[in-house]
Amino acid sequence: MTPSLRRPVKVAGASGGFSDRVRAISSLAANEDVDVIVGDWLSEMTMTIHGTGKIAKQAQLAGKELSFEEQVENAMFAENFMDCFEPAIDDLARRKIKLAVNAGASDAEILAKLVVKKVKERGHDLKVAWIEGDDATGAVKAMVQKGEGFRSLMHNKSVQEWGLEPVCAQCYLGGLGIAKALTEGADIVICGRVSDASPIIGAAAWWHQWTADQFDELAGSLIIGHLLECAAYVSGGYSSDFKDLMKQKKHINLGFPIAAIDHMGHAIMYKEKNTGGCMTVNSITSQLLYEIQGPQYYNCDVTAQIEGIKIEQVGEDQVKISGVKGLPPPPTTKVGITGFAGWQAEYHVYLCGLDIEEKCQWTEEQIKYELGEETLSKFTCLKFMQNGSSVIDARNQDVATVDFRIFAQTKDRDLLKMRNPAGFFRRSMLKENPTMNTTLLCFHNLFSNNACISCSMHQNPSSTCP
Repeated sequence: MTPSLRRPVKVAGASGGFSDRVRAISSLAANEDVDVIVGDWLSEMTMTIHGTGKIAKQAQLAGKELSFEEQVENAMFAENFMDCFEPAIDDLARRKIKLAVNAGASDAEILAKLVVKKVKERGHDLKVAWIEGDDATGAVKAMVQKGEGFRSLMHNKSVQEWGLEPVCAQCYLGGLGIAKALTEGADIVICGRVSDASPIIGAAAWWHQWTADQFDELAGSLIIGHLLECAAYVSGGYSSDFKDLMKQKKHINLGFPIAAIDHMGHAIMYKEKNTGGCMTVNSITSQLLYEIQGPQYYNCDVTAQIEGIKIEQVGEDQVKISGVKGLPPPPTTKVGITGFAGWQAEYHVYLCGLDIEEKCQWTEEQIKYELGEETLSKFTCLKFMQNGSSVIDARNQDVATVDFRIFAQTKDRDLLKMRNPAGFFRRSMLKENPTMNTTLLCFHNLFSNNACISCSMHQNPSSTCP
């Protein structure tokens, strides 16, 4: 489709993260009247994984000539993007829908070349661009050596006070580079670490031919981008009205959001048809407040003032967003710096019945005694957490069981090995309290996600932005 000042640009949000639903791009491309599909595949966790992974691969493969297949195999982009993209190729090409995503992570160029390969294999001729410049590792290290502090947005400590050696650094780019790529004819734009809202800014700026000083318009698209960036969060997934959706049987298959953004940066937001979820003032307000830390919202391209924002229900599952004002962008940009902080592990003890708090205390004090003061001093973090409580007169053991989580961080890897008798997992099983059960499933995995396993150990990178 050709950019036009006569009508809004219709932008669909297809992904709020690497774990979002695979069907999104193909469903939107096949079934919805949209001009651009955007998606976010990155988080601070994945930035750490990709950034440190690329540093390690560069050291491992230095001086070697790699085939393209080997480059892909060793690349640090969001691999599951291809699962979402490949089924959509034919419809994207046939309907001339643009695509802009940040799935390139730390290897946007390689992912772009892989996309070209897959598109050609399907018999299409689409122009693919990639955005780079977000990898600031060399610049950050050089500036740190010269005394630059890079104070953290969260705890205001400098890199020097932080105490960790930077391994990699990625800055959050804006959307005007995406707009330029689209203006020069790109059909697909693969980005690294652009901010979550930047693809929406880029799509709207391209379509409406905005210039870099049209701050009100850019600010409007920034806030629309903020609303779209988490996909189905804004269409009911993050709303306190979730019980109403359940009553209406609309809590299944929440629709991906779409925004029709006009030339002033205002928009009508709705969701894909024949899906669950909702688009209401409440669902949009819930997402608006997500990660907002004040009346101004910053991006490389613009600063959005949201005090005057208007959110109006204009139809069933249709909400108008307007009233956002813009200021010039800040003189700096956000950068995520990763440093190696050691290793971390956790295990879970399951306590059952009455007097749970006392049983937690019993368990904690026994573990600390068994570890001893010398070993305890080697942990940079050791936390004991009671998750939940047992109801009185529980009807079965499941209801009466509470999770007691023990979480540790240390620079001494040996402390976390299960076979180390003086380590984190040392247990005196016959001194347990009544109704206690322990699960010790353990694995070693660099930067692993331990959400679904009872015990895990992995390197503890810190992606805090010092």
